[in-house]
Amino acid sequence: MTTESHPQPDKADVAILIVDDDHRNLFAVRETLEDLGAQLVLARSGEEALKHLLRQDFALILLDVHMPGMDGYETAELIRLRERSRHIPIIFLTAINKDETHIFRGYATGAVDYMFKPVDPHILKCKVAVFVDLYRKTEEIKREAEAKQRLLDENERVRREMRQAEQALRRSEERQALILGQLPIVLYTADLTPGIPFRYLSDTVQAVLGHPARAFIEDANFWESGLHPDDRARVLRQLESIHATGLSTVEYRWRCPDGSERHLLDQAVVVRDEDGVARELFGTILDVTETRQAQHQLAHAQKMEMVGQLTGGIAHDFNNMLMVVIGSLERLVPGLADDPKAARRAEMALQAALRCSDMTRRLLTFARRQQLHPEPVDLGALVAGMGELMDRTLGGAITIAIDAPPAGGEPLWTASVDRSQAESALLNLVINARDAMSGGGTLRIRTENTRFATPQTAHGMSVPAGDYILLSVSDSGCGMPPEVLDRAFEPFFTTKEAGKGTGLGLAMIHGFVKQSGGLIGIDSAPGTGTTFRLYLPRAAVEPPRGAGPSDEGADVALAGHGETVLVVDDDADVRAVAVQAVAALGYRVLEADGAEAALAVLDRQPVDLLFTDIVMPGGLNGRELAREGLRRHPSLRVVFASGYANGPEAAVPDNVAGAPDQEGAQRAAVGSAETLAKPYRDGDLARALRRALDLHAPLAPVESMRG
Repeated sequence: MTTESHPQPDKADVAILIVDDDHRNLFAVRETLEDLGAQLVLARSGEEALKHLLRQDFALILLDVHMPGMDGYETAELIRLRERSRHIPIIFLTAINKDETHIFRGYATGAVDYMFKPVDPHILKCKVAVFVDLYRKTEEIKREAEAKQRLLDENERVRREMRQAEQALRRSEERQALILGQLPIVLYTADLTPGIPFRYLSDTVQAVLGHPARAFIEDANFWESGLHPDDRARVLRQLESIHATGLSTVEYRWRCPDGSERHLLDQAVVVRDEDGVARELFGTILDVTETRQAQHQLAHAQKMEMVGQLTGGIAHDFNNMLMVVIGSLERLVPGLADDPKAARRAEMALQAALRCSDMTRRLLTFARRQQLHPEPVDLGALVAGMGELMDRTLGGAITIAIDAPPAGGEPLWTASVDRSQAESALLNLVINARDAMSGGGTLRIRTENTRFATPQTAHGMSVPAGDYILLSVSDSGCGMPPEVLDRAFEPFFTTKEAGKGTGLGLAMIHGFVKQSGGLIGIDSAPGTGTTFRLYLPRAAVEPPRGAGPSDEGADVALAGHGETVLVVDDDADVRAVAVQAVAALGYRVLEADGAEAALAVLDRQPVDLLFTDIVMPGGLNGRELAREGLRRHPSLRVVFASGYANGPEAAVPDNVAGAPDQEGAQRAAVGSAETLAKPYRDGDLARALRRALDLHAPLAPVESMRG
């Protein structure tokens, strides 16, 4: 249906909507209202009228009551439901609905009048003219009110801005002085003569550069003498070009009176007079030392994280391959007793594989992906117990001094660390100290209690306030220059000759300390020796004094007694080596290549112990397999093996609270089960299986192979 509209060119500011299904009625109404100066919009149905109401506003609606489809009453009700159109006056026009019921219904739907056809043109025109005039006057009042409100708002805004400007002006000098006093920035002016002598420096120069302003003003060469020798020529060349460029931005190192170095960002611009002649230099010197240090630490942390991700990614497959090599060689060596030459070669291959295993363990420790088994450890006793080993490592030219806590003071707290990793870290520090004292010297090891009152941060580590045990190792060797000190914990970085160091020792220590929740510090300078400080977290529970690591128990029989062990591993070669090793220990062995096959075996015949890999592709991983196995067979014992025990698939859920008792017990059993780190030795395997099967034996972590 086409819409007819008849705007008046001079006063088409008012629109009237005329709705009637009879085109003759539309024509008659239009002819009657044409000279009112309003836009007449015609619609042949209620639906068409509603569409017009979505597009524009109307001063009045003339609405026929009787129409096919949606009648006038229904149309009026819909108009009144819409917020924008509910206030538009409606005049009903009808030729047939003249009884009181229909009239009442019309007014009930919101009509302002109810007229009967045939409509007197004069009456209709007068009534419509009233509404047109009312609409125009209402709109005019609205416009005047809006204009007045805009004026009021604008006046208020101007007054408010004036008040704010006055307040800002009164405070500007105080605020400027306060800001300049707090920021590590120096304002200055200088002559444009050679050497660029200073005319003025702000009071902050003492805090930033370490010298009073008069030192720079009285001596034109004073600033140049404080530049770092490696930066001086570059900075002076750039300043010479300021006459041509008009501005300069240069960063350099400044040597403070206390010998420290600060990184400064110097920005200057040429100030010209009204004639465009360069008169002086205005500039700022900003201390960016902490920013540069933070950027360096961030870059270092990102590099460490990248290497860590790479390490973790290859560890699983590499350890699986080593498991096959080491396990096969351990099976092979006893059978070569009659061939000494072949036995020696096999032993050499075994030792090389063990060294590869140790290298992988160091990489995982550096990457903080090696599974740690923290326990309360007396670091003083640990240091004392390693005395003989350190003596043999250092040789006779180096003296060891072990400083114990002062007598009569508080006893040394116990640390919460992985004992084997702590021993390895200490041994690495001792070896580093030995290499730094090629001509002999003194190695000093000290343990003491330390309490941090505030959170501490160093070398990419952050620890909260609390109690820590300090293990420090100091040597009297050659020390490290700053460029070496900055890269001390970088993996594969070493200053030793080729073949004499892997560059993983300090990286491993860094990873161990960070993974343990501790902090590491290092002090060194050429000719003054080096001190490493390891702050390790205090254990929550202090063990009885004199208690040490439990004896593995020479009297405990480690061999099997015919118990049935189910070996599960998706790698066929690794599984074959594990099956041979378990069988050689005196167990009846079953095997499966995945979780589904293992569950089928468990349901077919009795199994005493499940020995499963953790990370397996597809389906259930090892821990999920163990939980399902325990759900079906609660008496089942479990031992895990993994080449990458801290992978995401290996996580042990800790949300046991709120779970059903049986499910909670299954998760607790899985969480307390031992984990053998691949590649493991026959002795490690024997102890793990025996402890899991003997209910009276404590569940303790099995140490990974040392090589």
